[in-house]
Amino acid sequence: MDSNVTVTPVANLQIRQLRWQDLDATWATVAVALLLLAVTTRFISGFLGTSKPAQNGSQTVPMLPYWMPIIGHIPQFSFAPQSLLNKARDAYRSGIFSLNLGSTTHNIIFAPPMGGSLMNQKHSIANMDSVGKHVMTAVFGFPKSKASMERYDASLTGLNTCYKHLTSEPYLGEMVQSTIDVTKRNIANLVTFSESTVDQVAWERTSNAETITKPQGEQVVEISMMPLIRDFIAASANPSLIGSDFVNNNPDFFQDLWDMDRGFKWLATGLPAWLPIPQVWRAKIARSRAFNAVRNFDEVMEKAANGEDPGQDWQDLDNVGPVLTQRLKLYRQLNFNMDERAALDLCLLWAMNANANMLVFWMLNHIYADKPLLARLREEIAPFVHAVQPKQLFGVPEPPRIDTFDHEALANKCPLLKSCYIESLRLDSATWSFRVMQEDLILAASREKDAEKFLLKKGTYTHIAHSIHHTDPAYFDDPQTWRADRHIKREEEDGEVSVNMGTIRGGHSMCKGRAFAQKEALVFTAAFISMWDMEPVGGGAWKLPRFKPATGVYTTNDDIRVSVSRRKGLPEA
Repeated sequence: MDSNVTVTPVANLQIRQLRWQDLDATWATVAVALLLLAVTTRFISGFLGTSKPAQNGSQTVPMLPYWMPIIGHIPQFSFAPQSLLNKARDAYRSGIFSLNLGSTTHNIIFAPPMGGSLMNQKHSIANMDSVGKHVMTAVFGFPKSKASMERYDASLTGLNTCYKHLTSEPYLGEMVQSTIDVTKRNIANLVTFSESTVDQVAWERTSNAETITKPQGEQVVEISMMPLIRDFIAASANPSLIGSDFVNNNPDFFQDLWDMDRGFKWLATGLPAWLPIPQVWRAKIARSRAFNAVRNFDEVMEKAANGEDPGQDWQDLDNVGPVLTQRLKLYRQLNFNMDERAALDLCLLWAMNANANMLVFWMLNHIYADKPLLARLREEIAPFVHAVQPKQLFGVPEPPRIDTFDHEALANKCPLLKSCYIESLRLDSATWSFRVMQEDLILAASREKDAEKFLLKKGTYTHIAHSIHHTDPAYFDDPQTWRADRHIKREEEDGEVSVNMGTIRGGHSMCKGRAFAQKEALVFTAAFISMWDMEPVGGGAWKLPRFKPATGVYTTNDDIRVSVSRRKGLPEA
């Protein structure tokens, strides 16, 4: 036998061992190199990121050290953003720091005076126009042509003027009263106790309602709380904005709007729909349906403005809100096409629904979880939101109703309710404000004469991270705890009670619809607690849902199932 035959297996084994040894050595070398790179990057970024003297007595914005070159803080910011931001807040007590996100510098402001100063700068110094245009095209479908962009730029002043109908009287009061009128009709049917989905109202059908008869004969409805609250508010608030015809003719519109909101960040990336990323194509499909619904509405409004018959399904266009009727005049004046109108109006509808509805959901979670608080709030609002039980006639029981609803008193004479609203704005939202620096800008850390000053360099991005401030223990004791009366101030001399928003912002103070949003939140919260009881399915302690980051107010993936029943003990009418 050839001797080579007998030694080949041994030789092959030796070769394999050598290859594995070489591979192990290679991986070890790579690991050591990466470790050295990370340590070196951490050392250099820590050294270079320290604040240094700059022009006119200012200093550069300190940068949090990072471990990975080029990508910087992207991994931490993507997977544990709040931990990263809280760490930076505690390290840089002057109120500002910066992050490296893919070799771009992002200044993060959390000191209220500095944030306010930035927001008051001229657009020639700090603006968000480029980002706003990207969001309008990528998220809401505004055409990208040069002519469309020119019309968009020309419309900005006029569009801002239209918002006076959301912020000033008499328009604000009329919109709120219109919302109250619809809410008073709808709130009695928050749940219908109907076992057949055919007989249920729209917000029940989207919330997996199930009628249960208890052993003592009482009927309750077990239902998913988040879609119930969110969809009820959408159905009751939007007629005052876009009219009852649109809401009635597009029963699936708001489901598409929620799907679009869930995919907001994916839409903003501009990724094409053909990529195998479910979040992208789901969001784009939802956006397409929502866009087409709004486009059809805009076509109908144009017909009506031209004196044409808008069609059988659009006979109540006179109750379209003043914001959109004023926008129509602007669109016609600037020769906006239908795609441009639809994108702008879709953006408005998203802005008016995505955050306000969810804020009421969080308020109600906190309130129903605390029965003594629920009782105190019911007592406080009772003189202004009067729920009654009509007398039974001819043996047929009538559902309870609200016969008095004073929204001005809710805002001015119900400090506990208003404090609950501010507390949820503080803890249940994480909105940021954003600017691109067009010029170098020096900002003082506070209003004190000798306050530190920081240089924000041209070309960098600057964010006001309200949520970091809202959970800062230097400003709020026990900041992670939701406390209903946190914002109530009582004067020692005369005992006068007031509610102070203080440094709470959350982006809300900069929102064009902030006045309407506040009244809307108070109105709906008062309506729910006046008419309905809620408790967790199966009893026990109320478990608050977990936060999921969104575009503003947090959302949740938790399915909070509650038992809804009519409130007992209402006075007879």
